[in-house]
Parts: sequence; structure tokens; C-alpha cells
Amino acid sequence: MQAMNSLTSKIPELTLLMIWIASFSLGGFFLIVNTFKVRRYEATLLGFGLGLVLQTFFSNWIARIIEVKLAFFLSSIIVLLLGLLVTLFHKNFGQIKKNIYFPVSYWAAFVLITLFFFMIGRGLAIFDDYQNLPMTSFIASGSIPPQFVLNPEFSFDYHYLMLLNAAQWMRVADIFPWTALDLTRAIYFGLTLIYSAFLARRITFSFLAGWLTALFVAFAGGIRWVLLFFPESLINLISDSVKLMGSGLGTAENLKLALISIWAVEGGGPIGFPFAFGNGYHTIAVMEHDGTGLMGTVIALLIILLLQKWKNLYGMITLSMLIAAMALIDEIWFVFFLSATALVLTVKFFHDKERPRKTILLTGLFIILIPAVLSLFQGGVLTGIFDGILLKGMGGSNGVGNQYYSMNFPIRWPPAIISAHLGILYLTRWTHLLAALCEIGPVILMIPLFLLWGWKSFRSKQWIFSILAVATIASLLMIFVEYQGSAGISASKRLTLFATDLLIIFAIPLIWLWLRKRKDATKGIIYGIVLVTMIGGIVNFSIEAISIQEPVLSYFIDPLDARTQEKYWNVLEENAIVFDRDPSRSATVFARASKSKLTWYEYTPEYKELLTNPVPEKLLQQGYEYVYLSKTDWNDLNVESQKRFTDTCVKKIFETSNSTGDFRWLLDITACKK
Repeated sequence: MQAMNSLTSKIPELTLLMIWIASFSLGGFFLIVNTFKVRRYEATLLGFGLGLVLQTFFSNWIARIIEVKLAFFLSSIIVLLLGLLVTLFHKNFGQIKKNIYFPVSYWAAFVLITLFFFMIGRGLAIFDDYQNLPMTSFIASGSIPPQFVLNPEFSFDYHYLMLLNAAQWMRVADIFPWTALDLTRAIYFGLTLIYSAFLARRITFSFLAGWLTALFVAFAGGIRWVLLFFPESLINLISDSVKLMGSGLGTAENLKLALISIWAVEGGGPIGFPFAFGNGYHTIAVMEHDGTGLMGTVIALLIILLLQKWKNLYGMITLSMLIAAMALIDEIWFVFFLSATALVLTVKFFHDKERPRKTILLTGLFIILIPAVLSLFQGGVLTGIFDGILLKGMGGSNGVGNQYYSMNFPIRWPPAIISAHLGILYLTRWTHLLAALCEIGPVILMIPLFLLWGWKSFRSKQWIFSILAVATIASLLMIFVEYQGSAGISASKRLTLFATDLLIIFAIPLIWLWLRKRKDATKGIIYGIVLVTMIGGIVNFSIEAISIQEPVLSYFIDPLDARTQEKYWNVLEENAIVFDRDPSRSATVFARASKSKLTWYEYTPEYKELLTNPVPEKLLQQGYEYVYLSKTDWNDLNVESQKRFTDTCVKKIFETSNSTGDFRWLLDITACKK
């Protein structure tokens, strides 16, 4: 009876959730059918993804002027209204009816893939959970564009679009931030594989090639494990020359030892991942459990599938918003794509006699100019750069002001690629080159075939592929450019990942076409290389799948924190500051900022001092009104601090505990004035 009452109480929330999902799904479907030429089997799934992305994009603007949960609902309704208006304007009801089709093979695969990846995500807490959970919680409370939750004096110019989408699921579905993140990542993982299958099927006209592409995209990566088969003398030379960094250095002191060790990563599940099968250059798709997931890949595939497929001006406007949304999730992809598009359209403007110049200019307006302008004001990395330039022009402090991220892009010599595990790999050193080739994997062999495809596409007027080929060349040249800034040198790899990701997506369809007239021996060799490229992904997937049986919240969040969040999430005063020995924990639980850190890794001097002797009066002087304590935190306090927290001025407003004796206290110290 109690379970029935609990289910009944959830009916209003579930109804609102269904309305929200149905609104953006239907709106996206109407836009797809009315404004783009797509295959019938693609329409409903492309509509779902388009609607999901567009309503997230709209909410980034609307939530600045109205209450955040209302903004999330309104954004979905706007997508539906836009789709309905275009349908009514074109009176295209027959086309709508014709395309109401849910192909079982694709929809069933999408649902199952999403479900499996969601279940895996629930058992893992890897890749910056200390950052993604508090930021998702903070965004869900209304911080859009977000400030740095551990020091709101800094703007957080991050590619936060997926975190915003996770915040939407959190508010609309009334779920915890860790559940919302796992669900969001799973949805975009599923869409990535389905859209990759669509793209390959278009290129090859083969249903089978589509699914083989989906499998390859899921598992393709580097072949670091091949180093295990090198002679000891050779591996010693490579190991001595490579300087590990990040979690690579945390795994072992040198590469040789790391290759036979378990990867040192927080939140990695019940069984550790072998370092030899990991990758510090390209995150294998089945391991995309970070703060951006595969949302950028989904948007990229939508752009590739829809560019040049518009039926009318409304299609160009829709694509313009989609490209602008890309700037909020992958600004590197956005810049490369717009730059390459500008170059290709310029060439066509002067040399294409068949296409009217007015049409080319109109394309440039919607594909380049409008997204570029929006990217300067909508939030994210590019807005942060633009604000910094403005601040510098107005005489600000070196153009960075109170921005979390700083960046610079000097020329690098000798050329190198960056691995987050193996460090800087200089391509002029043969030992580094061998390690780099293993990190990147055999997909690098696709470069000539992909560029040739781009050239042929330009001649056949399929210039989307020409744009991607030009952008790939630009990305590959980034081996001569180094990122310097607060995100760390490992962020440099994103400059060349644009090319690598495209090579992975297009590998199977282009190989499929190339192998048609090749001998069986050649086909066998290529099949072997494809399989070798997928081994690392298959191993990692096999290990992470075990985590399904052991769900976790995070490595810094446990069920007691979840209980506290159920009671006090976004309840404290809007500007309340909570003191917690783990600031990411309280920021997640209460959705309230703290003045604790300069970066995710570095405490402020004031906070360091408070940690040594956190007494109520001193905390209150620094602006802290509440204290969040666990049993471990309490035991770490000295006797004097413990005594002060039992004074009559300290009010315990919430307490919860478990059978092991652990507890969580939320203390109000506002009455503890000198």
C-alpha cells in the first residue's frame, strides 16, 4: 500500500516529464520533416536528437530571465511551437504522416544501448566527478551561465552544455545529479552510435556497414597494449624517454611499470582498468563518462547529416542554431568547422559558376556569421575569450579579470602530440614517435583516404565532406601548436582530436567502399587492423560492465549525503555559504557556492587556514553561515574545535546517520557572533 501511495505521488512529476520529452521530440520531428531531406527511417530519431539539443540551447538563454525550472519546460515548448508553426506554414501534413515511422532495429538498439550505458555509468565515478557533480547541481539551481561553484568570484567559462542538459533532467525528472549525468551521457552515447550508423548507410547504401560503423565508433582507440610485445631492451628505451603525467604518473613511476599495472583513477569500479589497454590521447567512446560525454559528437553528426539537406530557409536557421550550440560543448570543433567552411565557401564564391553568389552568401550568413556572433555572448569558452579581449581593451588586468580559465597558443617546436598519461610525445624522437603511434592507433592510416574523399566530394558538390577534410588538415597541423593555460597542457590534445574523431567516424564506410574491388588478402589484412584498433575498447568495456552489479553515487558522495540532499537541496538562502572539508561535496548536496578554492585543485590561503582550526566565530567572519560535517570530519577536529561546535550558539538543523555510526550534520552558526 505504501509503495502504491509512493507511486501515486509521483504521477504529477512523471506526467510533466512525459510532456517535456514529448514536446521537444515532436518539435524536433516536425522541424526535421519540414525543413530537411532525410530518409524515412531516420526521421524520428533525428527529430529526437535535434529537439533535445535545441531545447537545451534555448534554455541557456531563457534561464537568465525566468525561473530555471520554468525555463527548462518553456524551452521544450518553444521547440514544439517552432515545429508546429513550420508545419502549419507549409501545410505539410501528408509528409508528417508519411514519416511517422519507428524502425524497430534502430529504436530498439537506441533504447538498449542507452539503458546498458546508463547501468554502467551508475557503477563508475571516473573523470572529474568532483567537478561535474557540483557544477550540474549548481546549474540546476539557476546559475546560468555558471560561476565557479567553489569560488563565485570567478566566471566558469567551460563547455557546459551537457552539464546544462543533465541539470534539466535533474530538475524535470526530480533525480539526483549523479543519476542525471549518467542518464545524459547514456542518451548521447546511444545517439552517437545510431547516427554513425545512419551516416555510414548513406555513404555505402549498406545496412550492415552502418552497424559495423556503430561498433567501430564504440570501441575504436589506440593500441598501447602492443607495447607489451616489444623486446625488453626496446621498451626500456621508450620508457626511459617518456615522462609520464597525470594519472599515468599516479599509476607508476615509469611507462614500463605502468604497462603491467592497474590504472590509478578515482571512481573506477570494483575491478581496475589495465593501464596497457587505456588511452591518454583519445577517450574511447565506451569510456566517455566525463563532463561533455558524446554530446559534441551527436551535434557534429547532426550537422554532417543535415548540412546541404535543407529544403528552405527554416532549415538553414535550424542548422544555424545547431552550430551555435556546438560552441557550448566543443569550441575546438566549432572553430575548425567555421574556418574550413569559410575557406570552402570563398573558393566556391569565386569559382562555382553554377551556384548563384547570393546563395553562397546566404549560406555563409547562417552557417558562419550568425553562429559566430552567438558564440561570443551565449556563455562558454569562446564567450570567456571574447570577454577577456574586451576587458583587456578597456585596460583590465591582462584581459583575464575574474575568469577561471586562461589560455595561450604559442608555436611548438619540435612538433608533438599530448597524451594525458604519457605526457608530451615529440614526433622528432623515434622512441616518442613509436609511443605516439600506439596512443593514436591505426586510425591514423585513414588520413590519405579521408582527404581524397574530401577532394572528390568537392568536385561532386558534396562540400560538407570537403569542409571536414579541410578542417582535418588544420587539426593535424596543431602538432605545431601548444595550449598553455589553467586547464593544463593535456588540454592540447583536443586540438588534434578533431581529426582523430572524424577519422574514426568515417573509417568503416570509406574502407567499405575502398575494399569493394580489392583482393581477399588485402581485405583480410584490413579486417585484422580494424579488429586490433577495437581491442582496447573491448577490454575496457568488459571491465566497466562488471560495475553494473555495484552502483555507486560517487567517490566523495555516499547515501548519507543523498539523504541530506533530498531534504536541503537548493533550500538554504540563495547566498548562503557552507563550510565543508570537502567543498565539492557540499556544493553538490546544497547547490550553494563556497569561497574555498582558486582552482579545482588549489585551496585559497584563507580556506587552508580555516581547515587547520575551523571554529564557528572564525568561520562566520569569513562569511560561512553553515557547517556540514561527517563523522570523519568530526574526528579530525581538535578537542577545542569540537567543544566550540557544541556551544549553545550552534544549532543542529539536520542530522542523519547509518548503522556503521557514520553521520552527517548540518549546523547553523549564524548566532555565534563575538
